Amino acid sequence: MSSDAAITLGVLVAVFALLASDRLPPSGVLLGGLVALIVTDVIDPQTGVSGFSNPAPLTVAALYVVAAGARRTGLLAGLTGRVLGGDGGRASLIRLCSPVAGLSAVFNNTPLVAMLLPEVSSWARAKRLPVSRF
Repeated sequence: MSSDAAITLGVLVAVFALLASDRLPPSGVLLGGLVALIVTDVIDPQTGVSGFSNPAPLTVAALYVVAAGARRTGLLAGLTGRVLGGDGGRASLIRLCSPVAGLSAVFNNTPLVAMLLPEVSSWARAKRLPVSRF
């Protein structure tokens, strides 16, 4: 068995073990496996990142980072409370849909939902409203 095959087998066993343990996020484990193969020169960097040639996954990933930052800084909590405001009736839903529809035209929907869902859910629970309405 060549050294490249041994390294690849070792990385695969480690990746499978880490995925099975469910202690780390799968995306981090898989990216770590890729980085390990690139660093050990089993595959060249161009081949390693060729799967990222489509900009859509990278854009979505970057938007997830922005969404997590906005959520952790509390930027969205105040903004969501002001936008939704009121008693939680139909007017609140319309005030939520208008900016979200505008943002949806520019951003990918998946990170937008990931960014707003926790804030809207906590707002609805605080108002004792069904989260499914919003």
